[in-house]
Amino acid sequence: MVRSLLAAHDIPYYVHNAGYASLYPGIQIDLLNVPTVMVPPSLAESASELLGAYLPDVADHLRPRVERSLWHVLRIIVEGIFCGWCVPRIGLGRDTPTER
Repeated sequence: MVRSLLAAHDIPYYVHNAGYASLYPGIQIDLLNVPTVMVPPSLAESASELLGAYLPDVADHLRPRVERSLWHVLRIIVEGIFCGWCVPRIGLGRDTPTER
């Protein structure tokens, strides 16, 4: 929606991580896989005013609330145990001698 608003008002923009952010699902890590919309510094104020009229209505929906229920904590613990057990470590096979 932000891209459409900026393009409709002829404000040039660049989306950092536009392709990579949607490549793999998973944890959202800022600067790694979260898309960030950037505009030139000279047009930042007009873009801010334009988006300021839109963003207050959807600010509650931009980032999900952190879930801290008992079920969520239990699921994280179980996933940590089973994912650590199922995913083998690379380079520590039976044939590879370990040096200390």
